[in-house]
Amino acid sequence: MKLVFALIVLVNGTIDADATSYWKDLNRCRWFAEELTIQGTKRRYYTPVHAYCVPKYVDPTKVKVYN
Repeated sequence: MKLVFALIVLVNGTIDADATSYWKDLNRCRWFAEELTIQGTKRRYYTPVHAYCVPKYVDPTKVKVYN
């Protein structure tokens, strides 16, 4: 098991399980979380998108871990 950071994405208050990704670096994960959250506020037809990172232990042979 390896400690990574899971990027959790909520759309309209519901977690989008298909959008969860795993990152080796917290700063990289947070960058994507911020960009996704900002994107949700700039759309013409506002869709509430919120994203954040949480530490999680995963098996890197079973899930893709991004740099």
